[in-house]
Amino acid sequence: QAMLEMLRWFASTQIRNVAVLAGNIATASPISDMNPVLMALDASLILASANQAPREVLMKDFFKSYRVVDMQPAEVICAIKVPAVEDKFEFVRSFKQARRRDDDISIVNACLRVRLKPNSNGWLVET
Repeated sequence: QAMLEMLRWFASTQIRNVAVLAGNIATASPISDMNPVLMALDASLILASANQAPREVLMKDFFKSYRVVDMQPAEVICAIKVPAVEDKFEFVRSFKQARRRDDDISIVNACLRVRLKPNSNGWLVET
């Protein structure tokens, strides 16, 4: 649900109709709205090239520094793996603040994920 909410405001209609999410990730844009969501969801990337076997890299480890990613020159992003949120007490919400809601660079964005655990005193934040 958090990804769908952010995709609703992601780029412009024209870009969404022709672009791919992997391209946005590979360019390591510091203004990407989806990268915080994918990191909060513990997503990983499957990278591959003709010369080596595919490898999996966690999104949180993929971005090394400004516009530098953990990708070899011949590698491409083959898949984006997003684990399902299966616990009924786990909640994920994405947020975007921009001057305009649609097709504008974020002033700030965030994705929050929390897993609660019921206990005798009410609720405990587990993660």
